[in-house]
Amino acid sequence: MKYGIIASILDPELETAFKMGRELGFDGLEVPFNGLDYEQEVLWTREGVQQIRGLAEATGMEVPSCCAGRFNRLGFVNPDPEVREECVEILLHLIDTCAEVGMQNILVAFFGDHEIETEEHKDLVVEAMRRCAPKAESRGITLALEGTVTAEDFFEIIDRTESEALGVYYDVGNAVWLGYDGPAELRKISDKGLLAQVHIKDMTAEKQNVPLGEGGVNWPAVADALREIEYGGYLVLETTGGDDRRAFAQRHLAFIKSCIEG
Repeated sequence: MKYGIIASILDPELETAFKMGRELGFDGLEVPFNGLDYEQEVLWTREGVQQIRGLAEATGMEVPSCCAGRFNRLGFVNPDPEVREECVEILLHLIDTCAEVGMQNILVAFFGDHEIETEEHKDLVVEAMRRCAPKAESRGITLALEGTVTAEDFFEIIDRTESEALGVYYDVGNAVWLGYDGPAELRKISDKGLLAQVHIKDMTAEKQNVPLGEGGVNWPAVADALREIEYGGYLVLETTGGDDRRAFAQRHLAFIKSCIEG
């Protein structure tokens, strides 16, 4: 297994985040893509792609994935067809830029105002993913779906999309407030060959993000599941922090390593 963290948790400035990540012992960084003003995001432009590649080369850090949280705010289940069309266009562009960086996964998020809640929502997601999957396949990118629905719901969406470019990005912290059995879902998703990547955070049943070990995640059970399925990908920290970003990141990396490696 490899250990990563969302870059912005370490520092808003990418250069500082890359340097700190290497100093703390992380293997890679996940780059966020969150803004509604998406043309200002670092991953949108060729210059931004070159910057990320340069920082990765200079620090020896990998960049396994992009967290496209932008789709939580204007997403694929929006009732406005123009918004949905824009989302498809954004994702198609993002596939190209992420591939140029050398990423493997794009986290396609379905939270907040754009959760998958109805059968109609599933239909809309399938329609959008069918349009984006061929480019993802050609560029070697996995569209890793993450949201509030069950593993079975994602299986249905992926089966209907009929593309090997789709997978599931599983978050063991979100499983707590959603009332899911995280270790069991990890096993089910892995058995289907659809586990693209894993987010690591701890949460309470009241949906509060807390430091690792202080919430409702059963860490020994999560570690057992990851070892049992022989997961060899990235565990990406999406953890809460305080004023001292370095200290929190260092503490959380040590915590998850101790759970997995003993």
